[in-house]
Amino acid sequence: MNTQQPNELNQVRDIIWEIEDKSASGDYIFRGEPECYPKVSSTLYRQYRKILGDDFDVEVVQTNMLREGKEYLPGPVGDFELLTELQHYGGKTNLIDFTTDSRVALFFACDGSPGKKGRVILRKRGDIEDLVENPREPSKPLNRVIAQKSIFVRPRRGFVEFDQDKDVVEIPAALKKPMLEYLHKYHNISAKTIYNDLHGFIRTQDIHHKAYEEFYRGFSAEAKGDLDKAIRYYDKAIQLKPDLHAAYYNRGNAYFQKGEVDNAIKNFTTAIELKPDYTDAYYNRGTTYLRKGELDNAIKDLTTAIELKPDFFGAYNNRGFAHRKKDEFDKAIQNYDKAIRLNPDSADAYCNRGEAWMHLREWDKAKADLTLAKNMGYNIIDLFQNDYENVAAFEKKNGIAVPADIKEMLTPA
Repeated sequence: MNTQQPNELNQVRDIIWEIEDKSASGDYIFRGEPECYPKVSSTLYRQYRKILGDDFDVEVVQTNMLREGKEYLPGPVGDFELLTELQHYGGKTNLIDFTTDSRVALFFACDGSPGKKGRVILRKRGDIEDLVENPREPSKPLNRVIAQKSIFVRPRRGFVEFDQDKDVVEIPAALKKPMLEYLHKYHNISAKTIYNDLHGFIRTQDIHHKAYEEFYRGFSAEAKGDLDKAIRYYDKAIQLKPDLHAAYYNRGNAYFQKGEVDNAIKNFTTAIELKPDYTDAYYNRGTTYLRKGELDNAIKDLTTAIELKPDFFGAYNNRGFAHRKKDEFDKAIQNYDKAIRLNPDSADAYCNRGEAWMHLREWDKAKADLTLAKNMGYNIIDLFQNDYENVAAFEKKNGIAVPADIKEMLTPA
């Protein structure tokens, strides 16, 4: 996304360079956390510490849990394989996720808790092996484990010690959103690539439930026609989850309905940057460019929408309208032909094509299309009241004498 200011970009790069500098002297693994928690601990440790206090053996708890869990499986499976599956399906284990990729760790450090600073913890593999059991990758990793370049640490005490000054790089709250934008733009690291399966989607929903709540509040407000309220909700959703492409798309729609075309284009553009195959975002941005009068940009976006979805009636119809605005009437008709083949019941497309035929002085074809549109309930007189004051104005502007029978069709009674 192209929203970063130069100073923000420099600060983002400074953090990346700091991590690279700290980890340059050895074989490091990394963990990103969206808040600076008191300990780097496993979910199983945190759950039972609340119940049992500090004086308990987390591995005893886990051994019993594994024994019970295996009763639900159809065949034998190793402890570590079962633990890694439980970990990524949201179960509570004594595993702690690290990654071999510092940029993946940065994603986790910035993806959540937008008002709080995050951190990346760096540990040498050799050092961590003295403290824990099984600092290793699973033998049959899930797709999401591969994408996250995960390595699992199984601490005997349920947590990993670290040196706050030597082993930690903090990310200020204000840099989380710019960092996520940077990671997506330059390294293709985003929620979609990190949480790349259905269970990952469920996981990201769980992490960002407040963002989704604000998003659906905005969706509801937009449906009721309260566009300002909808935009405020979408603002909150984006603040909580900066890569929520649907929130940018919907906010663009709300701005479009308000007539704020530049804000609409800006939001559609961000949605496309987050999701490059976002057909509807290309279509809506193209339609917005059409309203703004930027016809070449409109045609370019509508063409992309058609390439992504070859049976997109609306994109053909609007692209035809853009060509008509450029006085490219043959191209306009080609698009209207395709639109009508896709949707033979569209009075709007017949009316548009009829008006294009008028420019080419194809009066029989024009009359046939305008008659069809009129019989389908379309107010064809509005066509000329929107673009011209009346038929006489059309004739004067284009140097065309409209036949009496068509002129009568387009003249208010």
